[in-house]
Amino acid sequence: MAVALVLLPLSLAPSVAIAAPPVEPARAAPVDRSPRAARADETAGMDDAGVLVEGPIERTVHIVALQIRGRKQVTAKQITEALEAEGLVEGQQVFWPEDPRIDRAVQRLAATGYFDQVAIRLVPVSRNSDSASLVVDLHERGSLVIRQVSAASSLLTPFAGGFDLMERNLAGSRVHLGAAFVVGTKARGVADDQRQQAYELYTELPVIAGSPIGVAGSAYAILANEPYRVAGEDYDPNPSNFDTLRYSRYGSVVGVTIPVRADLRLGIDFRFEAIDARSQGGADPAEIPVQTLPNGDLRELDLQLEHGMHFLSSAEFSLIWDQRNRAAIIGKGGHVRVDVQLSSPAIGSSYEYLRVLVGGGYSFRLPWGHWLTPSLWGGQIAGDAPRFEMILPGDLADWTPGRTMGLQYSTRWPVDTFKTGVNAYALASLGGRVDLEYGIPLFRRPQTSFVYGGYLFFSAGVFTLTGTRAQRSERRALGELAAPVGFNANFGLKLDTSIGTIDLSVGNVLRRVPL
Repeated sequence: MAVALVLLPLSLAPSVAIAAPPVEPARAAPVDRSPRAARADETAGMDDAGVLVEGPIERTVHIVALQIRGRKQVTAKQITEALEAEGLVEGQQVFWPEDPRIDRAVQRLAATGYFDQVAIRLVPVSRNSDSASLVVDLHERGSLVIRQVSAASSLLTPFAGGFDLMERNLAGSRVHLGAAFVVGTKARGVADDQRQQAYELYTELPVIAGSPIGVAGSAYAILANEPYRVAGEDYDPNPSNFDTLRYSRYGSVVGVTIPVRADLRLGIDFRFEAIDARSQGGADPAEIPVQTLPNGDLRELDLQLEHGMHFLSSAEFSLIWDQRNRAAIIGKGGHVRVDVQLSSPAIGSSYEYLRVLVGGGYSFRLPWGHWLTPSLWGGQIAGDAPRFEMILPGDLADWTPGRTMGLQYSTRWPVDTFKTGVNAYALASLGGRVDLEYGIPLFRRPQTSFVYGGYLFFSAGVFTLTGTRAQRSERRALGELAAPVGFNANFGLKLDTSIGTIDLSVGNVLRRVPL
């Protein structure tokens, strides 16, 4: 799970966010594919021509026993299935000292997310024997994961907080079951102070019995009261410059995942939700809201949401390539995700649009042990999309609050570092960012019960966004950039723990304080 998860420092801000591990240092341990118990003099011997050679001699050995060490909650069947998929069962032959099937089995086990470390090795049963035991050494992660704990304050919302908690292996059945919520205090400085809140229940079965296909589903309720600017300068977050739009969303998502190979999978999801958008104070829904510009002119606003009860249905296709679990083994690894979402009246929707999101990163281990990770993200929405599907500036800017479970709690837009007008767009139809991160591993303690390791990082990059065709034309007419550019930078500490990754960073502080 997408996207980009919000992470929050424990010691620097009044909120915590814990999420899936970052791209940079994967947690899988280096694979030991040679029999460490073998004597040193077994690295020399006679080849088929009778010539004495140095180094390990490749030969075939029979697997006569399987030993699984370190298993606690994960069932033995879940482990043996990954081995059987590669033909690593008793009675089979494997190449010694290396066999590519062992490496693939490690990838399969690491991809489950149940283990912090996976190592598979062959141990000869006796000297010069052609029989060996297949030993699987595991270090399990906790199956109960806090995906996110969030709390923040803004000029609009004094406090908003919640959490996202998931059990990844319910009673050893592989079923993922989770729940999430977020609730904010009443808004201040606006006419409608309706409290914003959201709730979600979700479940996933990564594999269906007898097939590699997984299924997932969720149900959610979102009660929004979203701010939009009606006065003041673009950079002024004072709530008195805003009105709010009240709407409710009730929906569900069902989907399947289809593995193409160990590091590549396809996801197909269908979403259906009912939306109820109401004008505050009984205002005439046909009345078009306006913004009073600093020079006194009036601008009509398109809130990008139909009035009254209506429906949104969409089909989403995701292609995900992920080799981050191999980074620690081979010194490089990355991931790429492509999401394509289509909504149309042909499938029962009140909206018609296409949304494409692409993101990824690739990590390189430098000769001195540090990591370098370039990454990029981009998205575009074409057509008539509702406002909550548009790109929010906080999706791109490290220092700017974004949405939490679909809710916008802040009226603060990006800092215009380059003075290009990047704070002018409240919502964007096209945006992207490029970043470069430098990481320094500080420590690694794979056998501890809570903290596994620490990772110091520095990152910098740029982002850009642009609005509709009419908005771009208006900016050009004023001599302004249609696609302004902003600056990103962040640094902090990431802690890899048994319940997720804790990010203690400056960016998380800036996103959650009422500036």
